[in-house]
Amino acid sequence: MNRAPDKLHRIVRWSVLAAYVAGVGSIVFRAGNPTESFWRLSALPFSLWMIAPIAVPLLLRIRHWLLTGGVAAMAVYGLYVYERDMFGPDVRSTSGLILIFLPIYQWVGTAVLIVVAAVMSRRKSH
Repeated sequence: MNRAPDKLHRIVRWSVLAAYVAGVGSIVFRAGNPTESFWRLSALPFSLWMIAPIAVPLLLRIRHWLLTGGVAAMAVYGLYVYERDMFGPDVRSTSGLILIFLPIYQWVGTAVLIVVAAVMSRRKSH
């Protein structure tokens, strides 16, 4: 396979991951109270929970544009939902629950994308 598409794919994957980590970090930082010591301990697990469904498929050995594009779309939509639910016009007392439940849906989407990309990669190699 040509090295240029591999390099471009790697750049895109790392760019999506970096942008998502920065976006999640911004949301967690603005939603919390960084002056409290307990906040610092609780922010890390929530951040990892929020980042994992996007990071895992981008770090897998499966190199398929469908997987990368699907995860990128899921990341953009996820940041939109977090931002809208936490800071939008319809903020509620239960808005913080999005930090727990959205990653569950993202894991389901990630699993579907991984299976489809693996099947498509396998077909391509045969």
